[in-house]
Formats: sequence, structure tokens, C-alpha cells
Amino acid sequence: MLDRHCLYVGIFQLIILAGVANGEFYSSVDSMQDLAQVEEELLNATRSYVESQQKQLDFYRRYVEQIKQEHEWATSQLKLDDYLGHPLHAFRLIKRLVQDWDALIFEPILANNAREEFRAFVEVLSRDLGYPDQSELQGAIKGLARLQKVYNLATSDLADGIIGGFTYGSDLQWRECYEIGVQLFDLGEYQRSLEWLQVAFILLQNSPREEKDEDHYYSDIREYASMANFELGNPKKAGRLLSQILESQPTHSAQQTQKYLESRVPGKNVKETNPSWFSNYTRLCQGRRLPEERSGDPLSCYLDGKRHAYFTLAPLQVEPVHLDPDINVYHGMLSSKQILSIFEEADKEEMVRSAVAGDGGKRTVRDLRVSQQTWLDYKSPVMNSVSRIIQFVSGFDMAGAEYMQVANYGVGGQYEPHPDYFEVNLPKNFEGDRISTSMFYLSDVEQGGYTVFTKLNVFLPPVKGALVMWHNLHRSLDVDARTLHAGCPVIVGSKRIGNVWMHSGYQEFRRPCNLTSDSYKSLAYRD
Repeated sequence: MLDRHCLYVGIFQLIILAGVANGEFYSSVDSMQDLAQVEEELLNATRSYVESQQKQLDFYRRYVEQIKQEHEWATSQLKLDDYLGHPLHAFRLIKRLVQDWDALIFEPILANNAREEFRAFVEVLSRDLGYPDQSELQGAIKGLARLQKVYNLATSDLADGIIGGFTYGSDLQWRECYEIGVQLFDLGEYQRSLEWLQVAFILLQNSPREEKDEDHYYSDIREYASMANFELGNPKKAGRLLSQILESQPTHSAQQTQKYLESRVPGKNVKETNPSWFSNYTRLCQGRRLPEERSGDPLSCYLDGKRHAYFTLAPLQVEPVHLDPDINVYHGMLSSKQILSIFEEADKEEMVRSAVAGDGGKRTVRDLRVSQQTWLDYKSPVMNSVSRIIQFVSGFDMAGAEYMQVANYGVGGQYEPHPDYFEVNLPKNFEGDRISTSMFYLSDVEQGGYTVFTKLNVFLPPVKGALVMWHNLHRSLDVDARTLHAGCPVIVGSKRIGNVWMHSGYQEFRRPCNLTSDSYKSLAYRD
């Protein structure tokens, strides 16, 4: 049993060490598809390995049974020396011990070629496709916790496979809920950890099959629940949970936990503080707006065939969602065939974890932005078409355009409220700040993934093929703080977008300044 355990540990340590260099998976659904392929390859390889080992074990059984019969017959003789005195019997016994046991049993067991072939396959698999490590598991669990926080998803509903009122038939087992609770505890999410541990306890109680070492599992859940309660400022409840464990299992590790907690000051049940934008953000992500008074006629969709000759025969389908600053959705701008071509171009490039800009444009990976991205120039036929669309719709000179950023969001993928402009510390290669944003939705999203403008009371569900466009700068080229926006966490589905940012340095005659500055419009929206 110990050797087999060491074998498994060795193989999966090899997987993890070989796969770490292949980057993240949880931050992109496209990358998660690689993991599905990894698991399929592992299933096939493991099945072949088990079948090979089973054949070898069957051979061992037949051989041992054959020898056992002859051995029992020999030892049943009245005089063993009469049996061994027979030259052929003596020859066969010596041959078995000198050659057969060694060649047929010892060498195959020690060499275990099937095991080495399996190990070599796993090494190649993890090197070529990668393999998730502990940080990936924590990333996925943080994504679940993020969904709960933004969308008010109940832990019990998630455990039952119910998300946003829809049942997906993907209910969790008690072990999985327990693992989520443990990981959240390690991440310092004590209240959320306690919720998952409580659900794990209930599921274990209601489990239709009897678990081996069930009392041990109950104790493990109680021990983590006690530590979570302690960190939340409930030392008495923590002590009661530990006492329940030690009543039935006096030698349990809860003894050490009890001594450790007694030597510490309990945590404080401090109410979580959220940023000022959080309430508007979560409300809009859930598809709810604040009531507001509107003046003038309500906004309505219209066709625009005069923007450019390109749209004479196929007018723009314009959905205005906000005026001043203007935010417009242009529907049907990309066909499914064009989107597929964009994905094919993106597949030629390496997807990397999305980062946020810091001082001097320095890129930093943070949880406020969870996605993967790559950049596409405008040389291919489909990207040349994208370039023309943006130029004809916006009226801007594409000489000031950045390459298109193609992004894909993974488990709980999001981008918290942020502006697209820099205002200060522009990257050295920028010709002016980002005057406009053109964002293509490259997929529909089953649930979640809205684009929201937290200061304008606007939310936009992703619509495949549509283009959303707005200006980040006033005509005076001062930044427009009203354009603070966010990408809400994806609940179910895969969100893919294509962003093109335009710089102001080439647009002097495309969007000239007015005689008076209009920057006063957003002064009240500055933080």
C-alpha cells in the first residue's frame, strides 16, 4: 500500500512540476478547454495502464496457483526427501527459484514497464498542455466566492447546482463543499468558509451511502468550523465545536488546535467594507437600475445610413443607451464567420493573463481583472475589415489605434470598475490618451458578464456581433470621469470581447476642440 501511494504521489508531483510553466487556466474558458483535453488523455492513459497491470496480475495469479498446487502436493507426501530425491522434481524446484521467480515475477514487478510508460506519458502531457496547481484551485474558488458576493448567490443553492434560478444538474458532493470551505479559510474568507463547511456537514449527514471513517470527517469539518468561528470573533462557539470532537475522539488533532487557539487573541467580527462604487456595481450587474427622472423623449433605436457611404445599403443598427456622454450599441457589426476568423487569428498568438496598468503603463496582475488576452494587428483580411468598421463608425483616423485586444473571461471572470484613459503616466509609445473605446462582443453569455457604467446607471448585456462605442475624453481632451465602467463576473458561459482603443494624438481634425472647455460636465463625478 505504501509503495502504491508513493507511486501516485510521485506521478502527480511530476504532473504539477511539469505543468506550472504553462500559465493559468481558470482565468479563461478557452484555456479551461485544454484541461478537458488533459483529463481525457489522462483517462485513456490510466485505463490502458490499469488494463496492462490487470493482465500482468492475472498472469501472476495463474503462475502462483500452478506453483501452489505443486508445492502443496510435494509437502503432502509422507517424506519430503523422497519427493526432492527425484531428480526431475529437484531440477524443477531449483529452476523455479533460480530463474522463474526472478524472470517471471521479481523483475517485472521491480521494473514495472507499464508504470514507467505511464509516467513518461504524463510528463509529455503536462509539458505540452500544462496542468493546474494549487493556485489554480484557489483561483477557481475565489471566482465562486466572487459570484456569490456580486450576485447574492446562496451557498446552499450553488451546492444544489442552482445558479441564478436555473438548475444545471451539477450539484456538489459534501467533499467538494468541504474543500471549498477549507480553501476559503486559507484565503481569509472566514464567513464564506463557514457557510460552505455548514453545507458540507449537512450533505454528509444526508448522504445516502455510509462513508468509511464518517466520524473522522465530521470532526474535520467541525475543526475548521471552530477555527473560522474563532477568526470571526466567536471563541465560545469555537470551543464548543472542539469539545464535541474531543468527547468522541480524545486523541484527535483538535487537541493541538484547542491549545493553539487558547494562546491567541480571537479575531474581530468586523463588518466587511466595500468600495463606494460597489452597491451600484452589483445592482447593475444583476440587471437592475436605480430609478431616475428622465427629461425629453425616451431613447429609441434607429437606422443610420448617412454616417458613411459604407453603410448606405446596409444602414447601421444603432441603439443609443446614454446621451452625454454618448454610449451607443451598433448591432450586427460582425458576422459569426468573421468572429470565427478573429478567433483563428487569436489562436496563432499566445494568450496571457490580463493585467492592469500602473505607473508608466507597467502591467500588474491583480484579481480586480480576471481574464486572458492577446493582441491582433490589422494585417489579416478579417482584421482589416474590423479596422474599416471602426474608422467608418467613429470617424477617427486608425493611425491612432492600438492593436485589438482579444480577451476571454474564465471562472467568475471580471474587470472591476476602471476608466480606459490614463490621464497621467502615459506609456511612452502613446500619442495622446485614449480618446475612445470600441468594444466588440464576440460571444453571447448565458448568465452575467454585463458591461456596466457605475456612474451613469447603465448596464449592457453582451450581444454577439455588436459593437459598443464611447468617448473617454471630453472635446477639450480632459478625461471624462463619467465613463468609469466594469465587466461583471461571468456566471455561466464564456465571454469573449475585442477592444480597440483610439489615441487622441491623430484626431485633431476628426474631433476638434470647442471654443470653450466642456470638462466641467464631469467634475462632479471625480472621486
